[in-house]
Amino acid sequence: MTLSASALRRLALAGQFGLGLACAAALARWASWRWPAAALGAALLAALVFGLVVAGAFAISLSGAGVPATRRPAVPQAAAIAPLGAAAALACYLYECTAVFRMFNWIEPFRSSLSFVPPHAGAPARPPLLLVHGYACNHAVWLDLQPALAAAGYACEAIDLLPLFDSIDNHAGTVLARMRAIHARTGQAPLLLCHSMGGLAARAALVRGRAEGGAPCAGLVTLGSPHQGCALASLGAGASARQMRCDSAWLRALADAEGPAERALLASVFSWHDSIAGPAGTSCLPGARHWPLAGVGHVALLRHPRARDAVLAALDAFASAAPHAAGATPSARAPRKA
Repeated sequence: MTLSASALRRLALAGQFGLGLACAAALARWASWRWPAAALGAALLAALVFGLVVAGAFAISLSGAGVPATRRPAVPQAAAIAPLGAAAALACYLYECTAVFRMFNWIEPFRSSLSFVPPHAGAPARPPLLLVHGYACNHAVWLDLQPALAAAGYACEAIDLLPLFDSIDNHAGTVLARMRAIHARTGQAPLLLCHSMGGLAARAALVRGRAEGGAPCAGLVTLGSPHQGCALASLGAGASARQMRCDSAWLRALADAEGPAERALLASVFSWHDSIAGPAGTSCLPGARHWPLAGVGHVALLRHPRARDAVLAALDAFASAAPHAAGATPSARAPRKA
């Protein structure tokens, strides 16, 4: 049986709740605390651990801990990465804490059955939009952002990449099959919007599609995707985590297999202060369009207003160049520069 992301999150929540009860029981028994005080103490301890985990993710990601200098992402020379002030750094951290807690303790475990909002009737015509989630997640990650996409006129559908920890190559096959199904059903090449690892799966799908006769795609927008690998991947499980390590053989092979046409179809929206996809510069790729942000964490990219605006601008740049009657393959056309 394949474990879904929702089931995995519910199991994690049950485990956390059990540990909280055990901690409260220990305080009540051995410290002679009354149960209300013991429960509050256990809750405060859990909040502290959660905050430290998020802070640790930021620290590893931003510093590139454990990644040799020779394997770190190349940052474009023209990039200006201004350090955050104390207030901006605190705001970034607190927003990410809120986004992580909400996503993994509420939305993914319990809200994945919700339907997407249909596109607004008065919005301009857009190509269909396929949403691809990241590592060990499901389509529910898009529930915060999708209403804004619908308001802009995008008819969205999402995909779940299963098994959760399978290789990115296998996920790429799933993405390519859905792209072709959308093209066959609508007569239009879809746009793709992909968070984190989903962007790597989509890139691999385009490469595979070219080798197999074409991949219908009007444009690919990645959101916080570690195109050059990430430091935290060394702590992940499964083949996909190994493939996402900085300067991995898989990432080098993917980059070598891409041509100018695939890169011209790609726009990377990312944050210089990502809490997962780091060190800085990992989301940059030569030949792609870049939409850099500052002071936004990895999960926060899925709901932050500045990230939402950047995503819409990147999608619209492709949508304005996309024909509305027929699909196109990377080898056949490239969108105009934004």
